[in-house]
Amino acid sequence: MILWMLSFIIAQSEAPAASASATSNAVEAPSSEAIVYSYNPFGKRDPFKSYITDRKGEAQKSTDPLLNWDLNRFSLSGVLWGISNPKAIVKDGGGRGHIISRGTRIGRNRGTVVRILKDEVVVSEEFRDPLGKLLVSEYSLKLEKKDKGALK
Repeated sequence: MILWMLSFIIAQSEAPAASASATSNAVEAPSSEAIVYSYNPFGKRDPFKSYITDRKGEAQKSTDPLLNWDLNRFSLSGVLWGISNPKAIVKDGGGRGHIISRGTRIGRNRGTVVRILKDEVVVSEEFRDPLGKLLVSEYSLKLEKKDKGALK
């Protein structure tokens, strides 16, 4: 019986060694067939670029007063209509008036005036999402109509 236990213990110690040599042969087989991988960055965002913009990348205060205010701070005061290049008068957040026409840059996001209609001005802003996709949004400035019979 002791002899039987000794043979069982010896057999157990030899079994892992045999399985280890079998796995080492299996590991060596894939290494002989090297897989070549090359990274293609087309259509992918830069993995090292931060989602958070640093303070140096933010837009500095511009010398053009139209670019220092958000679009929602502007109000449309009047429209010069019926000419080949219509013009509009807008008031900024500080109450100063500015004359704009098609193609004028306006707002902190540097939107462009795309249309001037009888009672509104349409501004188009372009944004890039974190994945780099271009998004275009249009913002309308409506002419505020005053009642003729109302007292100021």
